[in-house]
Amino acid sequence: MLRGRPGAYNPGVQAAGDDALRRAAELREALHEHAYRYYVLDSPAISDAEYDALFRELQAIELAHPELKTADSPTQRIGGPALPQFSPVRHRVPMLSLDNALTEGEFRAFDERLAKLLGVGSLFSIEYICELKLDGLAVSLEYEDGVFVRGATRGDGTTGEDVTANLRTVRALPLRLRGSLTGAVRGEVFIRTDDFLRANAERAARGEPPWANPRNLAAGSVRQLDSAIAASRPLSLYVYALVDAASFGVMTQQETLERLDDLGLPVNRERRVCHGAEEVLAYHAEVARRRELYYGEDAEALPYAIDGLVVKLNDVTRWGELGHTATAPRYMIAFKWQEQEKATRLQGVAFQISRTGVLSPVAELEPVDIGGVIVGRATLHNLDEIARLGVMVGDEVFVKRGGEVIPKITGRTARERDGSEQPIVAPAECPHCATALVLDERAHNWACPNRDCPGHLVQRLAYVASRGVLDIEGLSEKTAQKLVDAGLVSDVDGLFSLGREQLQGLEGFAEVSADNLIAGITKARRQPLWRVIVALEIPQVGSQTAKLLARRLGSLEALSQATIEALQEVDGVGPLIADEIVRWFADTRNREFAASLCAAGLRTAVESEEGGAGTPLAGRTVVLTGTISFATRDELREWVEANGATVSESVSKRTHIVIAGPGAGSKLDKARKLGVAVWDEAALLDFLRTMPAEGGARPAWWPLD
Repeated sequence: MLRGRPGAYNPGVQAAGDDALRRAAELREALHEHAYRYYVLDSPAISDAEYDALFRELQAIELAHPELKTADSPTQRIGGPALPQFSPVRHRVPMLSLDNALTEGEFRAFDERLAKLLGVGSLFSIEYICELKLDGLAVSLEYEDGVFVRGATRGDGTTGEDVTANLRTVRALPLRLRGSLTGAVRGEVFIRTDDFLRANAERAARGEPPWANPRNLAAGSVRQLDSAIAASRPLSLYVYALVDAASFGVMTQQETLERLDDLGLPVNRERRVCHGAEEVLAYHAEVARRRELYYGEDAEALPYAIDGLVVKLNDVTRWGELGHTATAPRYMIAFKWQEQEKATRLQGVAFQISRTGVLSPVAELEPVDIGGVIVGRATLHNLDEIARLGVMVGDEVFVKRGGEVIPKITGRTARERDGSEQPIVAPAECPHCATALVLDERAHNWACPNRDCPGHLVQRLAYVASRGVLDIEGLSEKTAQKLVDAGLVSDVDGLFSLGREQLQGLEGFAEVSADNLIAGITKARRQPLWRVIVALEIPQVGSQTAKLLARRLGSLEALSQATIEALQEVDGVGPLIADEIVRWFADTRNREFAASLCAAGLRTAVESEEGGAGTPLAGRTVVLTGTISFATRDELREWVEANGATVSESVSKRTHIVIAGPGAGSKLDKARKLGVAVWDEAALLDFLRTMPAEGGARPAWWPLD
């Protein structure tokens, strides 16, 4: 099988013409073969990272030697050809692919190119919208008067395959919209992680081999000749584009997504409007962390596979003038993680306990240099992943690492086993407390059921102290381990009774470090109610849901007594989350834990600074745009929400206030057009001076004496 030998030709060296000609021919042949296996056979032979390396190498050669570019080069087309079994569909507007940015430098270069095209100076921050790049199959969906009439794959970008019958089986796809639309929308068919694991478990029970990954299963299901097969697969859908959006009167991509949502189309709410490259880079790093959290165990984890962000100029009215190259638009880019893969030996497997008691397998590797970083450990995720990979201790394995991503094992090399390899066996007992392990069906791993397990407690303490929860400075996992080992803390509430003298007796704790931790614990008592709700560790309840619950219910007591029906009246809380909350409070030990936090002095109700009815912002809808000198966007958002307002990403007739600093763009223009109140930095400072001096701690960024 041709793999193309990535890196065999270095376009930075002026090689003889014959060398470049021969290498370009090799790469074209290899890429055509791999594209056929991926798009037509749904049986890829190499990873996405390997394919991208070959593609980028060919691009570099053709850039250095334009005369070698041919009409049939993979760089001159977008996807695979339509299968002959399906009727061809010609896209009225081509479905272009995206250029990739794999490093911070490449993304900054895109930002600079776009600034030049837009004719703006270096001090101007471009308003982007960042959407998650789902790992599935792109489709075009056509509606006439709000009725779904045809669906097609991307194909080669100009002509796709008519897969209407199969797409009709996707339950997330509305056959009739909630409003009238005649036109096409674009989206991605994908499979959620839990649905994929469940489907593979069912196949294993029938003695059938597992599917390789959710992406291949989604693509293969949409392109079945028998729609009954597609109907049997757990397909999901998110829509992200309205073809020729500007003609429908929308000004931004954020408004486009809201319009699609209003029509009843499924739209991914995991997105963020960013101002300038720095905010995009911060969000990229945040998503990278969430990408590696295990779904089902962490409410902040992503429940589906992604391979990057799609970063778009938010102002859709400028898209037409910016145009596109032969294959990709100039106003958006796929900002991926630069994943590299090396082979090394699997020396052993350790089982690491989480804050929920689940023991996750971690591979212990013969150290290997991947992209300048020495990797000695990698995630194996869960028991299903070990079975799918079929690896044993002693195997030579491939390890993949991205710029911000935890290393992971992707499979075995072709090296034959010599008989010394050993199967991976989970321990029968918890390594921290010797309790017999049980199988956690949600996490697909073994778990320690002992809620007093010291290993479990260390992870809970580190979680509660993390920045997104109670933000206790000075309490790291290492410090938590010392506290537990010394017997100073036997549960989370024990943190709040620690004294300075106790801490100074710990190894490595001086007077300053003890004072810092005590100060962090004291500060935690003043954290708003939503952070306390997050600290409870209720499954599926992350920070955004906690904010909604705190604002609507007002107190921990009201939350503990709420019924499933009452909880579902809160925006963003569906039956699954509502059920998890009721079940959590039905457990006696959970109620005791919540009560212990109340007794420790944490906030258990919304106070005036947290959105009480008396605050001037209560009930208002606020939009943030531009840059405020004395606070970050996230700090302002948290403060506005804490004072009872709702922060929206777009301006509409329902918006009450737009806070606009330097660099504000289309949102400011629309606010003025609609007559919405606009506060610049000076007006915001004037408002802050009117806030009551009593009734709660000021945030750290507070600019006034």
